[in-house]
Amino acid sequence: MKTCSLKMAILATGLLSMGAVSEAQQPHATLAEQKTCAAQASTFYKESTDFANTKNATKNEFTSHYDPATKACYVRINVTVFEDKKAAVSSYIFDAFEGRSLGTYLWFSYPQKKYWEVKPTMCNVKPAGSPKQSCTSTEEFEALVDKFFGLGE
Repeated sequence: MKTCSLKMAILATGLLSMGAVSEAQQPHATLAEQKTCAAQASTFYKESTDFANTKNATKNEFTSHYDPATKACYVRINVTVFEDKKAAVSSYIFDAFEGRSLGTYLWFSYPQKKYWEVKPTMCNVKPAGSPKQSCTSTEEFEALVDKFFGLGE
Protein backbone atom coordinates (compact mmCIF):
# COMPACT_ATOMS: atom_id res chain seq x y z
CA MET A 1 0.00 0.00 0.00
CA LYS A 2 2.84 2.41 0.85
CA THR A 3 4.56 1.68 -2.49
CA CYS A 4 1.39 2.61 -4.37
CA SER A 5 1.07 5.87 -2.41
CA LEU A 6 4.73 6.68 -3.04
CA LYS A 7 4.33 6.06 -6.78
CA MET A 8 1.23 8.28 -6.85
CA ALA A 9 3.10 11.06 -5.03
CA ILE A 10 6.04 10.85 -7.46
CA LEU A 11 3.69 10.88 -10.44
CA ALA A 12 1.76 13.87 -9.05
CA THR A 13 5.01 15.77 -8.37
CA GLY A 14 6.19 15.07 -11.91
CA LEU A 15 2.91 16.28 -13.41
CA LEU A 16 2.95 19.43 -11.31
CA SER A 17 6.52 20.25 -12.30
CA MET A 18 5.66 19.69 -15.98
CA GLY A 19 2.84 22.23 -15.63
CA ALA A 20 5.24 24.72 -14.05
CA VAL A 21 7.70 24.27 -16.92
CA SER A 22 5.06 24.88 -19.59
CA GLU A 23 3.90 28.01 -17.73
CA ALA A 24 7.49 29.23 -17.51
CA GLN A 25 7.92 28.75 -21.27
CA GLN A 26 5.09 31.17 -22.10
CA PRO A 27 6.54 34.55 -23.06
CA HIS A 28 5.96 37.46 -20.72
CA ALA A 29 5.98 41.10 -21.73
CA THR A 30 8.90 43.12 -20.44
CA LEU A 31 8.23 46.31 -18.51
CA ALA A 32 9.53 48.29 -21.49
CA GLU A 33 7.08 46.55 -23.86
CA GLN A 34 4.20 47.16 -21.44
CA LYS A 35 5.18 50.82 -21.06
CA THR A 36 5.42 51.34 -24.83
CA CYS A 37 2.04 49.68 -25.32
CA ALA A 38 0.41 51.76 -22.57
CA ALA A 39 1.78 54.97 -24.12
CA GLN A 40 0.53 54.01 -27.59
CA ALA A 41 -2.89 53.03 -26.21
CA SER A 42 -3.15 56.45 -24.54
CA THR A 43 -2.19 58.21 -27.78
CA PHE A 44 -4.70 56.12 -29.77
CA TYR A 45 -7.46 56.91 -27.27
CA LYS A 46 -6.74 60.65 -27.19
CA GLU A 47 -6.49 60.92 -30.98
CA SER A 48 -9.76 59.02 -31.47
CA THR A 49 -12.11 61.96 -31.04
CA ASP A 50 -15.07 59.62 -31.31
CA PHE A 51 -14.13 58.23 -27.90
CA ALA A 52 -12.10 60.68 -25.86
CA ASN A 53 -14.55 63.56 -26.37
CA THR A 54 -17.81 61.66 -25.90
CA LYS A 55 -20.21 64.02 -24.18
CA ASN A 56 -22.53 62.89 -21.40
CA ALA A 57 -20.54 59.71 -20.83
CA THR A 58 -20.70 58.35 -17.30
CA LYS A 59 -17.90 55.94 -18.15
CA ASN A 60 -15.24 56.72 -20.73
CA GLU A 61 -12.00 54.83 -20.21
CA PHE A 62 -9.38 52.70 -21.89
CA THR A 63 -6.98 49.95 -20.94
CA SER A 64 -4.16 48.24 -22.80
CA HIS A 65 -2.48 44.85 -23.01
CA TYR A 66 0.74 43.86 -24.78
CA ASP A 67 0.80 40.27 -26.04
CA PRO A 68 4.45 39.18 -26.45
CA ALA A 69 3.47 35.99 -28.31
CA THR A 70 1.95 37.99 -31.18
CA LYS A 71 3.92 41.20 -30.54
CA ALA A 72 0.64 43.12 -30.59
CA CYS A 73 -0.56 46.00 -28.45
CA TYR A 74 -4.29 45.97 -27.82
CA VAL A 75 -6.41 48.83 -26.51
CA ARG A 76 -9.90 48.43 -25.12
CA ILE A 77 -12.18 51.47 -24.96
CA ASN A 78 -15.33 51.39 -22.81
CA VAL A 79 -18.00 54.09 -23.08
CA THR A 80 -21.30 54.17 -21.17
CA VAL A 81 -23.88 56.93 -21.65
CA PHE A 82 -27.06 57.52 -19.63
CA GLU A 83 -29.47 60.06 -21.08
CA ASP A 84 -33.23 60.53 -20.67
CA LYS A 85 -33.62 57.24 -18.77
CA LYS A 86 -31.87 55.35 -21.58
CA ALA A 87 -28.49 53.67 -21.48
CA ALA A 88 -25.93 52.81 -24.12
CA VAL A 89 -22.97 50.58 -23.31
CA SER A 90 -20.15 50.07 -25.78
CA SER A 91 -16.76 48.42 -25.80
CA TYR A 92 -14.24 48.39 -28.63
CA ILE A 93 -10.98 46.49 -29.10
CA PHE A 94 -8.28 47.84 -31.43
CA ASP A 95 -4.70 47.14 -32.37
CA ALA A 96 -3.22 50.29 -30.83
CA PHE A 97 -0.47 50.67 -33.45
CA GLU A 98 -2.30 49.63 -36.60
CA GLY A 99 -5.72 50.99 -35.64
CA ARG A 100 -7.48 47.82 -36.81
CA SER A 101 -10.83 47.13 -35.15
CA LEU A 102 -10.74 43.72 -33.49
CA GLY A 103 -13.91 43.68 -31.43
CA THR A 104 -17.17 45.55 -30.93
CA TYR A 105 -19.88 45.36 -28.29
CA LEU A 106 -22.96 47.63 -28.38
CA TRP A 107 -25.92 47.41 -26.02
CA PHE A 108 -28.91 49.76 -25.73
CA SER A 109 -31.57 49.72 -23.03
CA TYR A 110 -35.27 49.48 -23.79
CA PRO A 111 -37.73 51.12 -21.37
CA GLN A 112 -40.19 48.22 -21.54
CA LYS A 113 -37.57 45.55 -20.70
CA LYS A 114 -35.24 44.62 -17.88
CA TYR A 115 -31.56 44.98 -18.77
CA TRP A 116 -30.97 41.22 -18.69
CA GLU A 117 -33.75 40.69 -21.24
CA VAL A 118 -31.98 42.78 -23.88
CA LYS A 119 -29.34 41.20 -26.13
CA PRO A 120 -26.48 43.31 -27.49
CA THR A 121 -27.15 45.07 -30.79
CA MET A 122 -23.65 44.20 -31.97
CA CYS A 123 -21.25 41.68 -30.46
CA ASN A 124 -18.22 40.26 -32.23
CA VAL A 125 -14.45 39.80 -32.15
CA LYS A 126 -12.04 39.36 -35.04
CA PRO A 127 -8.67 38.00 -33.88
CA ALA A 128 -5.80 38.36 -36.36
CA GLY A 129 -5.65 35.37 -38.68
CA SER A 130 -9.01 34.00 -37.52
CA PRO A 131 -12.58 34.38 -38.73
CA LYS A 132 -14.91 36.87 -37.05
CA GLN A 133 -16.75 35.34 -34.09
CA SER A 134 -20.19 36.58 -33.12
CA CYS A 135 -21.54 36.58 -29.59
CA THR A 136 -24.98 37.05 -28.07
CA SER A 137 -24.24 38.20 -24.52
CA THR A 138 -21.93 40.31 -22.39
CA GLU A 139 -20.47 37.15 -20.87
CA GLU A 140 -19.62 35.68 -24.28
CA PHE A 141 -17.99 38.94 -25.37
CA GLU A 142 -15.89 39.12 -22.18
CA ALA A 143 -14.77 35.51 -22.57
CA LEU A 144 -13.70 36.05 -26.20
CA VAL A 145 -11.95 39.34 -25.42
CA ASP A 146 -10.07 37.73 -22.54
CA LYS A 147 -9.15 34.66 -24.60
CA PHE A 148 -7.87 36.50 -27.68
CA PHE A 149 -6.68 39.87 -26.36
CA GLY A 150 -6.13 39.53 -22.61
CA LEU A 151 -8.56 42.40 -21.97
CA GLY A 152 -11.60 40.73 -20.42
CA GLU A 153 -13.28 42.32 -17.41
